[in-house]
Amino acid sequence: MKDKVVVAAVQMDVVLYDMKANLQYIERSVKEAKEEQNADLVVFPELANIGYIRERNKEFGCNYIKVSEKVPGEFTDGLCEIAKNYGVYLISGMTEAHPKIAATLYNSAVLVTPKGEIAGVHRKAHIPGYEKHYFIPANTNEVFETEIGTIGIGICYDNQFAELTRSYALKGAEILVMLWNMPNFSNQPQMLHRLTSTRAFENRFYAVSCNRIGENGGISFFGHSAIANPLGELISAAADEETILYGVLERDLLLAERAQMSIFRDRRPELYGELTKPL
Repeated sequence: MKDKVVVAAVQMDVVLYDMKANLQYIERSVKEAKEEQNADLVVFPELANIGYIRERNKEFGCNYIKVSEKVPGEFTDGLCEIAKNYGVYLISGMTEAHPKIAATLYNSAVLVTPKGEIAGVHRKAHIPGYEKHYFIPANTNEVFETEIGTIGIGICYDNQFAELTRSYALKGAEILVMLWNMPNFSNQPQMLHRLTSTRAFENRFYAVSCNRIGENGGISFFGHSAIANPLGELISAAADEETILYGVLERDLLLAERAQMSIFRDRRPELYGELTKPL
């Protein structure tokens, strides 16, 4: 990875159905992150284009599907233009229409380069609860090699599976970016800080969590975005307000921690067969 990478995680509210309003907010945030900290990478939450879903409902589902887009599309075209104008990498969550099958959606995250090009798309593989009525699970677990480092992306429930994030590390990930629409269902907002620290520590890489705030369909979201280093220490952490969270990721620390604790060499994959067996 680059010697120093400045990351900005934008903890934002998202306007339901209104892609253009959300894209305008994204552009303002990128401008601010570039002017304030000269950010290399700016991250936005899960489903930042049109907002979160609600319990199974035909009318809602129809309206939600109608404002969902394919990749590429108007939303990703806008992201590409913003990234190119400000010379940054962008990662944003979005609802993605299936390229061929009508009324079929992915919960996706797109990575855009400073050249205004789509470098990759991660589609959520683990679909919880009533999200199953709206999104199909994908099979992507790629990492993306960029000039600032090799990046793995997880979307919300994906990040509760250590097997997935470890697979990213074994594929070379140095930065894990986790997008969330984590609701305030547990009254434990600090859990996101703890999980971000754990994912970073167990893989000796950097972990960036970007959660949303606000309310959507009767669900409130608690923010508490966080950035952790390979020691599992929080570089920065947010509460529940609208904010941009910054962190400086240093390559030397990643190298030093992996030199000190050779977790990949010390693995015993012959003991972990149960992990790949279906229930």
